[in-house]
Amino acid sequence: MPPAPVHTYKTEAKDTPIILKAVGNVKAFTSVTIKSRVDGHIIRIHFLDGDTVEKGQVLYTIDPETYLFSQKGALANVASDHASAELARKDYIRYRELYEKDVISKDEYEQKLTAYETARKKMEADSAQADIAKRNVKFTKVTSPINGIAGSTLLDEGNLIEADKDQLVIIKTITPASVDFYIPGHEIDRVRSHYIDDQLPVFATPSGTGGERIEGVLTFVDNWINPDTGMIKLSAHFPNKDKTLWPGMFVSIDLILATQKNAIRVPAQAVMRGPTGKFVYVVCEGNATMRPVTTGMRIDDDVVINKGLTPDEEIVTDGMLRLFENAPVQILKENNTGNATITNQSSPQSGDKS
Repeated sequence: MPPAPVHTYKTEAKDTPIILKAVGNVKAFTSVTIKSRVDGHIIRIHFLDGDTVEKGQVLYTIDPETYLFSQKGALANVASDHASAELARKDYIRYRELYEKDVISKDEYEQKLTAYETARKKMEADSAQADIAKRNVKFTKVTSPINGIAGSTLLDEGNLIEADKDQLVIIKTITPASVDFYIPGHEIDRVRSHYIDDQLPVFATPSGTGGERIEGVLTFVDNWINPDTGMIKLSAHFPNKDKTLWPGMFVSIDLILATQKNAIRVPAQAVMRGPTGKFVYVVCEGNATMRPVTTGMRIDDDVVINKGLTPDEEIVTDGMLRLFENAPVQILKENNTGNATITNQSSPQSGDKS
């Protein structure tokens, strides 16, 4: 039988990350639904849909006229109460001196004391109402509580809104961003064993965009496993300074648990399954021999070999169907034109011309 043409791969030992893969969903780090705290008509909107807004920036102006009148009335009451309280205080001081000289009765003295205390407390109550009126005037300017990006306004100028009921706009923080993802519940022990001591790195790759991976850190492990799905929720935090991650986007997640030192990692297609277990074909002196192996985790198109191979061994990755124990092989290599050429083969028989 002529030698079988095969492609090979030379094994090497290199540090290999232990990865858990998942699909995640991006969400805003902070999301706030803006509502008005007073009733009234919207007389002006101070932003455009999709604008970047800052904390404290005015977004809406509610008609303040009614609240300005209420504030003026409250301040007038406070001024009147202050005058009444001052008069009551003077009467109280005068009657106290007379009582100390036994000129008036105790009942008369206590009446003036009660009148003074009543006037003072009334002034405090009206001062509180004036502060509320002042606060309501302030609330006619609806401001953003966070830095973020504004969505589309839900109500236009001229609309009448009800306090703490009608939604005006949603503000979302894009930088930083969070990603929620789920892993099988049986992996929780491995995650927790590393998560307790270290900040586990998480890489997110936007699905279908071909973009580069973005690095973040694991920030949350849920306190229960969903019995319906057998999955547990995790969250990661990403700086997202270039705003690559956008709320609602799906991303591929790589959670790095640890690094396996000097691991033998080979193409997964090289590993075959036989009656006695998994094996690979190892090329030695032009012949392919079957080598039992024990595999570990799979990483993309590769698999880690925990037992059975050492560095610098040549294994077959393509052409295994024509192989058997000690089968002669021709090792093919792709040249720069895309054609396969023979780079090594079994020793020629005696008498053959080289």
